[in-house]
Amino acid sequence: MSNVYLIVLCGGFGERLWPISRREKPKPFVPFLGEKSLIELTIERIKNVNSIENIQIGVVTHKDQKERIKKLIGKDIDFIIEEDDSRNTAPAVLYSLFKIHEKDPDGIVVYLPADSFVVETEKYVRILNTAIEYTKTNNKIVTVGVMPTNPSTSYGYIQAKAPDNFIIANNVYCVEKFHEKPDFKTANSYLKNNSMLWNISVFASKVNFFIEEFKIHTPNIYYQMLDYLNHKISYFDIENKSIDFAVIEKSKNIAVIPADFNWCDVGNIDVFLNLQNKLSQKSQNIFNISGENNLVFKNNKEKIVTFVGVSDLCVVDTDDVLMVVKNSEVEKIKELLNVIKKTEKQKFL
Repeated sequence: MSNVYLIVLCGGFGERLWPISRREKPKPFVPFLGEKSLIELTIERIKNVNSIENIQIGVVTHKDQKERIKKLIGKDIDFIIEEDDSRNTAPAVLYSLFKIHEKDPDGIVVYLPADSFVVETEKYVRILNTAIEYTKTNNKIVTVGVMPTNPSTSYGYIQAKAPDNFIIANNVYCVEKFHEKPDFKTANSYLKNNSMLWNISVFASKVNFFIEEFKIHTPNIYYQMLDYLNHKISYFDIENKSIDFAVIEKSKNIAVIPADFNWCDVGNIDVFLNLQNKLSQKSQNIFNISGENNLVFKNNKEKIVTFVGVSDLCVVDTDDVLMVVKNSEVEKIKELLNVIKKTEKQKFL
C-alpha cells in the first residue's frame, strides 16, 4: 500500500499580480474570496481527496514564507518543504521528490499549483482520485487537462491521443503533443478540436519514476540538485526552469486526464479582478459614464471610484501604490517591475 503526498507548489512571488501581490505577501497569500487566500482555498479543496492509502498534504515554498504558511494553514497540512531560493518549478519538484524519497521511495506524489481557482470541488477531487489510482499501476506521469470553454491565449494546451479526437472526461489518454500559448486564431481552432485541453499544471507519479524522468530528460538539473544536497553548490546555482520545459514536454511517458470542471488560473490582475467582481456579494462602489468593463481593487472599501469616457481599465489602489493599466496590457506589468528594480523605489516591489 502506497502513501500519497498531495504537494502544493507555492514558491513564486506573483509579479503579474503586482501591486496587490508583493515580495512580503506573494499572490497565494492575498485575500481572494471573502477573507480566504488562494492557498487556503486550495488546501480546503484537496482535503476532500479520499483514498484507502495514507494521504499527507504538504507545501513547497521559499524559506522566507515558512512562518506565513504555518500561521495561515499549518493546522491543515502535514509538512512544509523549504527552498533556499526560488528557481522555478523544476527544481522545486525535484527537491521535494528527493526529500520524500528519503523516507518513502515507493510513495505517490501529486503536484498542484497554489494559485488555481476551482468552483466544482467534487469534480476536481474525482479527477485527482483517478490520477492516483492510475499512477499506482502505471509508470507514467499523469497530468490533467481542462476542456476549454473559450479560445484562450493565456494557457498552454495538451493534445490528447484518442480515436477520432473524441475524448471523455475522467478517462486516461496518452499525450499526443504539448502546445505553447497560441494566438487567437490558433486558439479558436483548438476550441473546435475535442482533443485539445488547457494545461493546468497538475502532475501525479510514483516518486522513483518521477526522479528517473528528471535524470533522463534534464540531467543538468538532476546532477545540480545532487551537488546541492551534498553541499557542493548553492540552491541559486541550480538552473531556473519550469517542470513543463524540463521534463513534461520531453517525456514519452505522459498521460492526461480530461477534466470538465470550471477552472481558472489567477495569473494576472485582469483575471483576479474579473473573478472578484463576479464572485463578490458586496457593492464595488464603481460608477461609469460613457465607459464600461473597468475593474478596481482598493484597500479602502468605502471609497468610490468613477470612470468617465474610458473603458477596459484595471485600477489598483493600495496604501502606497496607484496603478492604472489597460486590460489588454496587464501582461506587461512584469516589464514595469523590471524598470522599478533599476531605481531606488525597490521597496515598493
